[in-house]
Amino acid sequence: MPSRRKHTKSRLGCLQCKKRKVKCDEKVPRCGSCSKHEMACNYIGSSVNRLILARNQQCLDVLGPSFSELTDGYASPASFYEQSPISTSDGESVLAPSFTTVSMHMLNKLTDLSSQVTSDHYTHDLELMHHYSTQTYRTLSEIPDFQEIWKTVIPKEALAHRFLMHGILALSALHLSRISSEKGQNRMVYIELATEHQSLALSLFRTELNRITPSNCNALFAFSSILSILTFASSQCAGIDQRMTPIEEILWVFGLLRGVYQILHAAWDYIQMGQLGPVVRGLRADGGDTVADEALAALDYLDQVNKVNRDLDVKEACSTAIRKLRDCFQQFNAKCQSVRIAMAWPIFIPHAYVTLLKSREPMALVILAHYCVILRWVDWSWFLTGWGEKVIREIYQCLDASWRPCIQWPIKIVGPAKNEGCG
Repeated sequence: MPSRRKHTKSRLGCLQCKKRKVKCDEKVPRCGSCSKHEMACNYIGSSVNRLILARNQQCLDVLGPSFSELTDGYASPASFYEQSPISTSDGESVLAPSFTTVSMHMLNKLTDLSSQVTSDHYTHDLELMHHYSTQTYRTLSEIPDFQEIWKTVIPKEALAHRFLMHGILALSALHLSRISSEKGQNRMVYIELATEHQSLALSLFRTELNRITPSNCNALFAFSSILSILTFASSQCAGIDQRMTPIEEILWVFGLLRGVYQILHAAWDYIQMGQLGPVVRGLRADGGDTVADEALAALDYLDQVNKVNRDLDVKEACSTAIRKLRDCFQQFNAKCQSVRIAMAWPIFIPHAYVTLLKSREPMALVILAHYCVILRWVDWSWFLTGWGEKVIREIYQCLDASWRPCIQWPIKIVGPAKNEGCG
């Protein structure tokens, strides 16, 4: 019997094709099928949302059939790199990492399939750079010294590294799209610019990762930080992908943060000694000052609940995740660097804990709910708005009645989740 011809499902097709159960070519303003039958053609959602979803659809299609591949196969940061620097023909040392297939494949997935597009919108680019240098950089840190790094050091680094320049322009465009939305202006232009620059940046970024050197490692680290922000922010525009739940979305972001950290870990010493050193050193999830009493009580309660866990592997993974979360709470209360701290915890949690989250292990979900408190505290950040609420809402639905009392404190802080049946 002949094999069935492979069929690629259209998830962004028009309403008419969905109703007729035929494949839509997704052309706008009217698809081919509707044009042929001289029918009206309507799509779900705005053109802005469709553009964002189409870009992320391409990324997810490259992922393969299972989202679970995203966080499989990660080595610990300490053991990920085992090779010594290699000297190239020009005498520069290449920090050669022992890449796992999964880590490089993850970045391959992220590259938009339209990366051949070139940017010649010079007027727009000047606008984006002006906006970045006057407004966007201020939103990336609350610490004046770090703001100065984002304002002067990183743009100067971008002059020698095109992928970083495209990353800066993509970030500025996405920031402008959020501001334009609030002012009722046309967001579509900025969304298109953000998508174009991100595609160009990712294509160049992947190439540079094959040759990490002391001269490009600072630019690679800066872009990885921008890429993390872009990924968080994309969900605020239209969701990373309609097929993903909030927990799957945040696990996708966790996988990106952890993968990029591992790739750059070989150059960590060089980055720390450079002008980005203060930013890198701030990522170390080591204990700080005293945690606020309310948070301390909640974390102590987590430890008590986890101690009665009979599965030793689950207990160990969750114990480490709680300890790292306590470190983040301590730093959050000790220093004004909340956004970076919110992104640090996913990097330092053990892979075993990420696996537990994927399988919806109740204790792991309870810990994640407490992390949502930190996300709620940085809700003022334009690229982190709403993350804590939507994740804790799904956590509540996943937990049965015996586990829900364990997330009373996170629900109290996050607040709006109560309106979704979490009371």
